[in-house]
Amino acid sequence: MRRVSLVLLAVVTAVLAVTPPAVAATPDAQIRIEHRTSEFYPYDPSFDGGGPEYPATVVRGTVRNCPTGIYFLSASLTQDGLPARWATTARGAGEIICDGGTEIVVMGFYRAEPVVLHPGRATVRFELHSATDGVTLTETTRTVRIPR
Repeated sequence: MRRVSLVLLAVVTAVLAVTPPAVAATPDAQIRIEHRTSEFYPYDPSFDGGGPEYPATVVRGTVRNCPTGIYFLSASLTQDGLPARWATTARGAGEIICDGGTEIVVMGFYRAEPVVLHPGRATVRFELHSATDGVTLTETTRTVRIPR
């Protein structure tokens, strides 16, 4: 039994000695959400711009080690257990193009009456998904502070 173990150990050692070292793996992509949101700004979600305005805020994040490609940002903000909506009417909102380095991700949020967003704590979640196959690249959740 001991002889078999020694032979097996010798074979494993020989294989490891002959095998070239592995190429250093690229670091995984990461999102870091800023701790504070923007100050409130008035946002009108109506199509024609004639509707009521609600307080909106912007959340910013940084994606590090983002592989080259096109990604979709899935973003959510929850305050007092209630979800907020995206404060944008732009096409392509949430589309991120990475060039292999660091990218900035930004999303505005608002909530209509009866309970609008207010200064205080909120929970934000950012996820990046591949535009080609939908696979999640990275995701993170953070408690943020909405200033007065």
